[in-house]
Amino acid sequence: MILKKATYYLLLIILFVGGSLHAQEEYIVNHSKFMQKSNPSYFGFNSLNKVGVLYNSMKLNEYDRLDNKYFFGALTFEDQGFSLGVDINSFKIQTTGLTSNLANLSYIYKLQFDNNTFFLPAVTVGFGSSSVNPANLIFEDQLDTSTGFINSESIDPLAPIISNVNYFDLGASFILHSDKYMAGLSFKHLNRPNTSYNKEVPFEKPIQVSLQGAYEFDLNPYERRFLPRYSYLYAYGSFTKYGDALQIYLSQDFQLGEFSIGLSQQAASLNSFSLNNVGVSIGLAVENFDFGILYNFPFQSPGIVYSPSIFELFITFDFSVYRRNKRGQYNRLQVDNYY
Repeated sequence: MILKKATYYLLLIILFVGGSLHAQEEYIVNHSKFMQKSNPSYFGFNSLNKVGVLYNSMKLNEYDRLDNKYFFGALTFEDQGFSLGVDINSFKIQTTGLTSNLANLSYIYKLQFDNNTFFLPAVTVGFGSSSVNPANLIFEDQLDTSTGFINSESIDPLAPIISNVNYFDLGASFILHSDKYMAGLSFKHLNRPNTSYNKEVPFEKPIQVSLQGAYEFDLNPYERRFLPRYSYLYAYGSFTKYGDALQIYLSQDFQLGEFSIGLSQQAASLNSFSLNNVGVSIGLAVENFDFGILYNFPFQSPGIVYSPSIFELFITFDFSVYRRNKRGQYNRLQVDNYY
């Protein structure tokens, strides 16, 4: 019993101090289809009006899971040349009572360089909150090693302090793209918000810098019969630096008509470099809807980086009145809706 509770206590320390307050924003695994999580300028991509919901579940250990819910919406004001994007991310760990929420509002401006090249600068304002139920926590002075019991009360001075924290967050981002390639740069936590539960010991989020890039290949330019008429390979990658941590994400999405299958790889470095996860996703496009499911297979590397298994499910809807007629193309990097 003590071992089980101590494991939860250790997990909470890792969540508080080890940087998972950052991770609460990055639990979305399918970066290529939810790129606005890495770069909010993506809300203005191709001037699309879209909404979507996503749910994923992360196995933290044999006792507990983290449930994550995400919603986004994008609205374009074409005559004024800008778009607005909003997204809300919430996760909860039942055993510890840890709940975190983050809501962002993004303003994206559109600049056209030539017939097929567009530049999307954006600013983002976010509000975050995080709370924990102290009654679910086990402090060191509650563990009686001589008897093997856990005392019901703690005299640790932190016990009455730990409850909740609220903060504002500021960011900026940029995307340059055509109907063939995309390049992005984003900055988060520019104001370095203090997310510490104990204000006497501040924990300021480091500024996060991320680079993204993508290229799309036409796999069937000559309309061979062994592939669907509209078949594409969308190759995407991102490189993120957050404090002392580095993260690399790569994905390869094969769009074969209305069906898609994708592979993803995530690697991280914090003292040492390791491959964390390999993911497999499948998707289906039905008129204005996109459905997808993804599973991440963990690479357990004791003493290096913990890599949990993650299950993810999402649905998105595109409000474009032309989507149903043009859907047969299925390519991701489009510029037709800007006009």
